[in-house]
Order: sequence, then structure tokens, then C-alpha cells
Amino acid sequence: MLVLIAAAISLLQFGCARRESAAPAGAAVKVRTLEIQLQHTPDVYEAVGTVRAKLTATVAPRVMATIERIPVKAGDPVRAGDELARLDDRDLRAEYERAKADYVRFKNLLEKEAATRAEFDAVQSRYRTAEAKLSYANVTAPFDGVVGQKLCDVGDLASPGKALFVVEQPSDFRLDTQVPERFAGIIGVGKSVPVLIDATGEKCDGIIGEVDPAGDPASHTFVVKIDLHCQQPLKSGQFGRAQLLVGERTGMFVPTDAVHERGQLTYVLVAADGVARMRLVKPGGSYADLTELLSGVQPGDRVIVRAEGELSDGQKIAPSP
Repeated sequence: MLVLIAAAISLLQFGCARRESAAPAGAAVKVRTLEIQLQHTPDVYEAVGTVRAKLTATVAPRVMATIERIPVKAGDPVRAGDELARLDDRDLRAEYERAKADYVRFKNLLEKEAATRAEFDAVQSRYRTAEAKLSYANVTAPFDGVVGQKLCDVGDLASPGKALFVVEQPSDFRLDTQVPERFAGIIGVGKSVPVLIDATGEKCDGIIGEVDPAGDPASHTFVVKIDLHCQQPLKSGQFGRAQLLVGERTGMFVPTDAVHERGQLTYVLVAADGVARMRLVKPGGSYADLTELLSGVQPGDRVIVRAEGELSDGQKIAPSP
């Protein structure tokens, strides 16, 4: 790897030297420089997460039966109480009819004092239960929203606890992220957080709405839920990046225009003893029109930020007035 890097540097210097030889002998290019200094900058942690509707319900049946009808599909709007699925209720109806007949019979017996109150109460309880079970054959929407997912088909056997639909309210969304436990005490509810949505390219305003008090013992992370306020429409499942402010640190920054690339090499030109010298650097993040340099330069170096001509490694330079 060191041999490859050395070869790449030699090629780059050779190319620069060829351009230098084309310049008039002894000619100096006027340049402006910027002295690198350590600067205080916010320490930002990028938390990635998934966009989800704030109000979401997983709809499951309360009884076991075969699905007979599904009048909706994913993406359909629904109102509270609208039918999502109809279950085969023949067994439930037969049970209800038997319970109803027993209820009527024991009610008459109670009136004739041929049955005890306890016997009647037990029969009445079975009747009310059978009546409720029959109503459960109609699976309905819990609130106004949109069918986010349809997880069943006609003919499937529905059973209690087995999800059939996911219904969500498409007006309010949040970003669910996981944050390392070392930041859990820094991140507070109500703080503003910029969030970038990859699918739309929009940078949204976010407000931290919830921070789970219990962390995941396996990943040592905490779930942070960020309420989103975006101009463009959102959809559940989209990818987002939240820029969480977790502190302050020092760094070295130069104008982005002063950072150059050639192939896989990134470099800056530094003024040293009246000539331009190439320095390979490792760039960090970009903030506005500045780029952070993680290595390759030191505080006190003077980086060339503007030149009145073509520059190459080793070329004579002079300060611009």
C-alpha cells in the first residue's frame, strides 16, 4: 500500500512539474493564503433512522376464522369503523344462536322460579360472550387513516394476535433512530434537530419528541423519536439522517475551493519558503463553504486559497496585494 501511494505521489508531482516547465522561468504566481488555526466547532452525531407515522395501529382479529372478504388494499383511505375484512361467521353464529336460545329458556325459568339466579347469570354471561364474538367477525379500522400494509388474503386463517393490517395516519410522521448510550444524557426532549430525508432531498425541521428511558442491552443504544415538519410528502419506511448536537470540539477548516482532487488523491497547496507545496490530506465533513481537514496539515501552515494563475507543486509564488 505504501508503494502504491508513493507511486501516485510521484506521478502527481511529475504532472505538476510538467506544467511548471511550461511557465516562464522564474515567474511567480501571486496567491492569497490562509493560516490554519484550530477552531471550535459543534460536535455532530449523525443518527440514521426510518420514517414512521406517529399514529400507527396493527389490526389483528379477536377470533379464529377463515377470511371471507377483504374490501380494501394497501394505500386505501379508511374511516374509523370501516370494514377491513370479513371473517366466516357460520360457527360463531351457530354458537350465538345456541347461547341465545339457552338465555331465553333460562329467563323464562327464572320468572317461574324454576331456575336459580346463579344459573341464569351463567347462561346470560355465555350469551353476551357469544354475541360479542359474532361481532368480531367484522374486522374494522380503529381510526381515520390509510391502510399502510395488507398482510392477509382471502382464504387465510385469521387467529388472535396474527396481524392482518397496519393502519396509519398519514398527516404526522416521525424519525425513529438509535443513539449510542454515551449520548443519552445529552439528548433532551424538545430540542431542535435538522433531518435530511434521502428520498426527497429535503432538510426538514425536527423536534425530539421521545427518548426511551431503557436502552437495548445488546446494542447499548437508546431509541430517539424525532417529530418531523417537512414541506414535501413523506411515506413510512423512508430513510432519514438526523444531525444531533452532542457537544463541541476543535478542528482545522479551510475553504472547500482550496481542497483539490486528482484521481483518488485529495490535496491542498501550502505556501512554504516562497513556493507551493502539495500536501495530501484527509478531508472530513463539509459545513457551509468550509471543509474540515483531519490530517495532512498542521496549525500554522498557510494554505493557498486563491491564485492568479496555474499552480503546481514546487512553483514559485508571491503574496497577492
